[in-house]
Amino acid sequence: MAELKFEKISGDDVIFKNQEYISDSLVFNAIESARNDDSYNIYTDHKYVIISTPKNGARVWIWTASAIKSDTSKLVDICRFLRDCNIPKVEIYVKPEVSGNLSDLYAITSLELDYVVKDELSLAVFTYKGDKKPDVDEEDIICIDKNDPEHVRLVREFYEKCCDEFRWHDKLDRKIKEYLDTELYAYVKDGVMLANAVIGSHTDEYTRIKSVAVLKDERRKGIGYKMCGFIVNKILETQKTPILYAHVGNAAAVALWNKAGFKMRDKLCLLKIADNN
Repeated sequence: MAELKFEKISGDDVIFKNQEYISDSLVFNAIESARNDDSYNIYTDHKYVIISTPKNGARVWIWTASAIKSDTSKLVDICRFLRDCNIPKVEIYVKPEVSGNLSDLYAITSLELDYVVKDELSLAVFTYKGDKKPDVDEEDIICIDKNDPEHVRLVREFYEKCCDEFRWHDKLDRKIKEYLDTELYAYVKDGVMLANAVIGSHTDEYTRIKSVAVLKDERRKGIGYKMCGFIVNKILETQKTPILYAHVGNAAAVALWNKAGFKMRDKLCLLKIADNN
């Protein structure tokens, strides 16, 4: 099996101008994030791209686009490279036609590389297809300012209430800081944040909706739909197309996005691989 020869590159490398990367909804978000953040490490053999994000617990994204298809031996070579780099956690996003042919990867990463597949999720990519801006009441929606102590309080109290659901007990402070550093909008009533929406990274064509979250007791009251419409309008004002990822199995979330004018564009499979310890 031929060993992959990766070299470290910058986010401005010519490989990212390849049409496969420009047009593929599977890869655009991580590549654009890497271009704008010096803490990312990017490696390539000029066919495959590995993006390492040290500030997020050495998370590594392996973006295979449509190149690998059923050639899982290349994924094994990539895992060997990551092992040699002492990467403890790996996340592999692959197309559905690839995810059904990964038995070799599972076996070899576990037996030879001491990695094990911890989780497997089916995700969908949605793009906004509405023919006009949503008609949304923007009352009680504010933009969070991380330098405002009152806004910091709102964010902290919101995610403390979500801690059990999100399983963030061991990383709550880090996640709060992460969200305070984003473009975060909040729906606030009587001094309490009931919901929020986060705008993520963008390309020339797309802007990603990173998340829309509603307190558990406030769901099914139209608040989530209101935040969806608000954040879509914010993105449309910049002449970009809103795009997002959602778990295929989350029927409530998929129904909300469909109601808000989004259509499924692509499906992908996320494999979470970690040290077998």
